[in-house]
Amino acid sequence: MSKSKHACISTKALAMRARKIKDNDYLELIKAKDLKEVFLYLRDHSYYGDFLRKMDPENLHRTEIEAHLNDLKVRETEKLMHYLSGVEKNYFQVLLIRMEVESLRILIRGIARNDDLESLKGLMVYSEKYTRVPFGRLFRARDWEEFKKLLIDTDYYRILEIYKDVKGTQDLVMIEKNLDRYYYDLLKNRLMKLDKKSNRDLIDVERRNFDLLNLIWIYRGKKFYSLSREELIAYSLRGGLKLNEKRLLDLVNAKNLIEIKALLTNSDYAFLFNHTETIDLYMERRQERYLYFMYLKLFSEGNGSLGRVVAYVRLLDFEIEDITSIIESKRYRMSSDEIKKYLIRPID
Repeated sequence: MSKSKHACISTKALAMRARKIKDNDYLELIKAKDLKEVFLYLRDHSYYGDFLRKMDPENLHRTEIEAHLNDLKVRETEKLMHYLSGVEKNYFQVLLIRMEVESLRILIRGIARNDDLESLKGLMVYSEKYTRVPFGRLFRARDWEEFKKLLIDTDYYRILEIYKDVKGTQDLVMIEKNLDRYYYDLLKNRLMKLDKKSNRDLIDVERRNFDLLNLIWIYRGKKFYSLSREELIAYSLRGGLKLNEKRLLDLVNAKNLIEIKALLTNSDYAFLFNHTETIDLYMERRQERYLYFMYLKLFSEGNGSLGRVVAYVRLLDFEIEDITSIIESKRYRMSSDEIKKYLIRPID
């Protein structure tokens, strides 16, 4: 793609980000006394308003609000894709595939709980324009076998066909890890087809995310799921920036947190394990805040590049996640200071 074409889409992303919510909006949302007040502020004072107007303020559900917020992300990702072609468009489409995977995850959990899949429609967020998944038919699937067969013309069938049932927690964990592995392998393959010189910073930050996801997977796999060495290795992501195969094996073989921390001393990722007492509570937030600043830098410095456009969508992800955290905090009547601790974007 020519530099002038990149400049066009880069300028478009810059204009779109200018409409995003500001620190003072976050403070208003944090101060809101309940879910209804958060909803009304978003509807009446933010660019999310058009996607929330059809919702009934007297009958609100957190997950449905989140789905409507993500509808905006689908729409804006599709708009930006219009300016791309070739390997760049293929890579950018992966941002939509992520939401497709999340929607499948919701339906699979619904099958495990014997839910009426039609009742989950309001939680589905995916690109009708670009998906090959027959979601309309999946909602009517009567059981796991029928659900799998409906996916036979997609890549997901080969992932799911080996699972005879989805009743056990272990099955669900492995299915979700396989879906994640599919997504990140696809992301990596399309990422590495981009021009290395012009997309060096974008490739760097995406590969750092692989490293962080592997660290969290190994730590949690050991602590909460007692997974075997073989399972930890099999479901680790390949293609990270700093953690090559040998370093991953060393981490998998570590006997405890002390050994993991020792292996990461002086590394870029030591921060993930530096606060022993709050590791489990804030691990994902620390990962996401690290990436937030990386994408913010990429957005600011990526003028005329694909990096700025990808960073725009990633930053929108974090914004929606923060709004969702604020909404969730209202259930537990958390104080303003406590809410801020769970946000990715730092708010004073």
